[in-house]
Amino acid sequence: MVNSLYRSEGRHATWLELFFDLVFVAVIGVVAHDLAHTHDAHISVEQLMRFPLVFTPVWWIWITHTLYANRFDTDSRHHRLFSLTIMALMVVFSTFSEDSLDSGFPYFVGLYSLVRWLLAYRYWLEYRHSQGSLAFAKDLGIAISIGGAVSFCAAWINGPVKFLVFYLGLALDAGWQIAVRRRLEVCPVDREHLVERMGLFAIIILGESIIAMVASLDHETWDLMDILTATTGFLLIGSIWWIYFDTFQKLKHGKRFTSADALIYPFLLVCMGLLILANMIRHAILGDLDRSTFGLLAVVGLLMFYLGKQTPYWYAFPPWRKAIFINSFICIGITVASTFLPRVEYSLIGMTLGMFTYVCLTFRLILTVDVNDYLE
Repeated sequence: MVNSLYRSEGRHATWLELFFDLVFVAVIGVVAHDLAHTHDAHISVEQLMRFPLVFTPVWWIWITHTLYANRFDTDSRHHRLFSLTIMALMVVFSTFSEDSLDSGFPYFVGLYSLVRWLLAYRYWLEYRHSQGSLAFAKDLGIAISIGGAVSFCAAWINGPVKFLVFYLGLALDAGWQIAVRRRLEVCPVDREHLVERMGLFAIIILGESIIAMVASLDHETWDLMDILTATTGFLLIGSIWWIYFDTFQKLKHGKRFTSADALIYPFLLVCMGLLILANMIRHAILGDLDRSTFGLLAVVGLLMFYLGKQTPYWYAFPPWRKAIFINSFICIGITVASTFLPRVEYSLIGMTLGMFTYVCLTFRLILTVDVNDYLE
């Protein structure tokens, strides 16, 4: 690791890492596109199921590569070719996302497993180059290899049990990595770099929200309600950005983050929540979704965002816990109540007011409490 970027002074995301994130968000955009289509003002159960089932493997590949690069990236020719190969495979992977639960499932599984084995191979190389001193790299390589192999078996199975086998491999992979987290303490994550990568990824997803909103405004005729809904949607996205990043820097210095687990797993909920909310805003502008389905997207999307955002702070800063619970309870309550309003446009306004309340309460109840004792 002598020549890696690990904990180098003034380290920031490389140009390739930024390109890597853009490609992955483009892939995620294809995955989330399922939520953009309605049938008779409904989103089918199959569409709602397919989104998390396809998104989670994509996110797991992104986070595994990010953690690998966090420790071992040298920005060398070999690392660049490795990352570009992963990106190319993920572009192909996205083409099978729409049929991933049907005829495209074997290809979906095969490409996922291939990417996992490439990541495992890189960890094995790091272990070999360290002449055995980085035993955790071997542990991670084994976990990723076996998890990928179990998932690959699903390509040869028929019936619903194939999905169970595929995600069993993913769960085995993730669980094994959690189990060996103590061994990773010999080379803890470069937390500032990890938090920066997570922040950049969230920013790009928020940008996707704006793109979805702008695309929905491609009307021949506008009325006052379209303008009001678009403005409200932008205010909702803006307030999410404000509150998400206003305390984000504190995550770099929390003493209790001895491993990356408390940061990366809640981030899955943040990403899914933001993507669901992006499509919810799009449907509110188009007016092509019934109230009950809109309410489901609103509650699930904001609940995921709240849980994903608050969990790391709950874990790292105990003095904030009571205020976090009160804040989240009030704002989720406002969101749920807004879904009973007679029009989806009014529900969106209610949700936005709930997010404004969330921002105000965070500044009043949380940020006024000193947590310097919990910072490095």
